[in-house]
Amino acid sequence: MSSNEQRRQAAKRKLEKRLERQQQAARKRKIIIISTSVVLVVAVAAVATTLIVKKVADDNEKARWTACSFVDDPTDPFAGLPDTVPAEVPADQQPKFQQFLDELKAGAPKQRKAPIPGDKQLKEGTVDAVFTTSQGDIPVQLNRKDAPCNVGAFEGLIKENYFNDTSCHRLTNDQLKVLQCGDPTATGRGGPGWQSPDEPPTGFAPAGEPDPTSGAQPVTYPRGTIAVANSGKNQETGAGTGGSQFFMVIQDGVLPADYTVIGKVEEPGLQVLDKVLAGGITPGLRPNQQTGSLDENPTDGKPVLPVEITTATITN
Repeated sequence: MSSNEQRRQAAKRKLEKRLERQQQAARKRKIIIISTSVVLVVAVAAVATTLIVKKVADDNEKARWTACSFVDDPTDPFAGLPDTVPAEVPADQQPKFQQFLDELKAGAPKQRKAPIPGDKQLKEGTVDAVFTTSQGDIPVQLNRKDAPCNVGAFEGLIKENYFNDTSCHRLTNDQLKVLQCGDPTATGRGGPGWQSPDEPPTGFAPAGEPDPTSGAQPVTYPRGTIAVANSGKNQETGAGTGGSQFFMVIQDGVLPADYTVIGKVEEPGLQVLDKVLAGGITPGLRPNQQTGSLDENPTDGKPVLPVEITTATITN
């Protein structure tokens, strides 16, 4: 083989090797590009999945809460009490008026404030609690579903020990049989210093025709119902006037559907309520709006068997 032929063969082999190296380099670049693309796709998919999962979780969390409007109430419920029986009170009414006044004055120093509840409250689930009283334990279950704002507020009051060392101040035994508690002053005037929104009950059986004046539909509040006491709409703000006072229905009773239902009394607690009702009522003194006198009401007053709440405790 001539030297020229050898040079051509050597040049050919050199070219083939260079082409092979170029092909290998091209294959590596392609693999790198594909791998990088896959990684990017996976990364983008992972980020997108994370964002979707986070949004779903955020949406689910938001769905668990509801907005609530609590109104601060700085007024003193005992402001304006006279120091002595007014002279215009008839002589035969003065002893009763003095008794009524003494009860209010004795309760005034016991007034308690509580932190205003948050403007968002959970609207799912139940809360179990127990009132340990001088007449026995009253276990209750609160249900957020129909009254999340008031249940959240009530749960907060329990955790603040608001109900500890208070008396159930009112027992009724007429068409409505309830035990009312939650006022640290035991006068019916006390409260936490804020007002809760109305969350009217639903699903209760109508009982008679709507009130011709207010249009309110009376319904049957079943035995064991726990409802928030109120004094109607706040005349200045139009807001609800619920607070810390609540009543427990001892027997089915008819009321306008204006009282927020927050839960029910469990069976052992119903037995305590039955005992208290059977013990009787100390007739209460109530102002007669028509005559201006103070009347004794034999079906509405303090329970003869005192119901002192020593502690209220969340149990779940």
